[in-house]
Amino acid sequence: MRTLLDDRRLLLPVLLTALVIAVGSVLIIVLTKDASGGGAASADTAAQSAGSAPGGAVKVDITNFKYVPATVTVKTGSRVTWVNNDAAPHTATAADAFDTGSLDKGDSKPVTLSKPGSYSYVCEFHAFMKGTVVVK
Repeated sequence: MRTLLDDRRLLLPVLLTALVIAVGSVLIIVLTKDASGGGAASADTAAQSAGSAPGGAVKVDITNFKYVPATVTVKTGSRVTWVNNDAAPHTATAADAFDTGSLDKGDSKPVTLSKPGSYSYVCEFHAFMKGTVVVK
C-alpha cells in the first residue's frame, strides 16, 4: 500500500510538468508564427497598396503585435504614419532615422522621410516586431 501512495504523490507533479511543457510549446509556436509574419508576404503587398494615400502618404497599422504592412516603399519626401490598434504601447524606431515615440492604443504618428535608403525599424518594447521602410 505504501508504494501505491508514493506513486500517487509523484503523479501530480509529473502531470503538472507535462502540462507546463505543453502550454509553453504551444505559446512558442504561436509567438514564432506571429513574429515571422506567418508567411504573409502577399498580404503585406496588398496592404501596402491599400495603405497608400494620395500624395505618397502611407499608413502602417500596428495590429496583433505586427506592423501591417511590414514593408512599405515610398518616394523621397513621403509621409509614413504609424497607427497603434493594440492595447499595448508600441514604437516604430529606426536608429538615427526616425522614432515615433511611445504610441498608446489609438495614437498615430506621421514621419516624413527625405533621404533615400532602406530603414529597418523595431518596437522598443517588443523587439520581435520588425518592419522596413524603403525610400526611393
